[in-house]
Formats: sequence, structure tokens, C-alpha cells
Amino acid sequence: AMQAAQTGHLVLSTLHTNDAPSTLTRLRHMGIAAFQVAASVSTIIAQRLVRCLCGQCKLPLSEVQHHAWQQSLSAEDSRMLGEHHLRSATLFQAVGCKACHHGYKGRTGLFQVMPITAAMQRLIVQEQDSAALAQQALNEGIHTLRQAGWLKAMQGITSIEEVMGTTGHA
Repeated sequence: AMQAAQTGHLVLSTLHTNDAPSTLTRLRHMGIAAFQVAASVSTIIAQRLVRCLCGQCKLPLSEVQHHAWQQSLSAEDSRMLGEHHLRSATLFQAVGCKACHHGYKGRTGLFQVMPITAAMQRLIVQEQDSAALAQQALNEGIHTLRQAGWLKAMQGITSIEEVMGTTGHA
């Protein structure tokens, strides 16, 4: 696959990792040389499926619950979401009705899309660990899977519990 990618072929593949940056270290652990990873990989997309709240029975969180959620956010998540959006967002909880299964109906994706920039390539060639690669991704404005989940929760698509349960390694 790496040889095909290096000769200009589009190669799409799947790999089980916790997030996009850890994919790079997983490839290294599979025995692929750092220079080959840096030269061959152009974009990594990590994804998780979360259940969607039922539009017929979901209920807004109370102010106390909303405040507790805000206080539980990491500093990085709070910064990314922004003070105004944190205050104005309406978060919902699952209830359950005849139209759904325990307050949820259907699924949607959370995505972390990470292009491999020149700065990321340098870190790959230097054989930096997942933490350094994840920090570079954050520096470049790449949302974590959990942050993608918070955005879906703030749109009323899913719940806080669903985001937390699905992005447990975030």
C-alpha cells in the first residue's frame, strides 16, 4: 500500500486506532519507515458513530446540568468551542418514547480530519510520539473526536453521555 501511494496511486485503507494522530504511530509500529509514512500519507480521517437523539422526545438540559457540563470541559475544549457558544448552546438529554429506542433514533458520524502538513511530516520523520502529533494537530486547528462530538451535542443532534461514551479515549 505504501509503495502504491508513493507512485501516485490513491490508496484508501482502514486501521483501528483511537484517533487520527495515533494512526501515524500505529503505522510506524507496523514496521513502516518514518520517511515512508511522511511521504505516503496525505490525510487521515478518524470516525466514530454516535446515536442521534429522538426529535420527538428529547428534552433540554437544566441550567444546572448545562453548567456542570461546561465545568467538566478541558481547557482546550472550552477554548475551541468558545465562550459565547458555550453559553448560548442548548444541550439535550434522551428521554424515550414510542418512536425511538430509549431516546435515540439513528446514528451520525463524528469525524477528525487531519491533513498531513509539512510540519506534521517533520514530526513523523523525527519519529515523535502520538502526544506530540496530537499537539501539532491541535495547533493546526484539527478538532479531536470529542470536540466534534461536543459540536454535534451543541446542535442538538446527540447527547453529552453519548459523546463521552463514544470518545472515551479522547
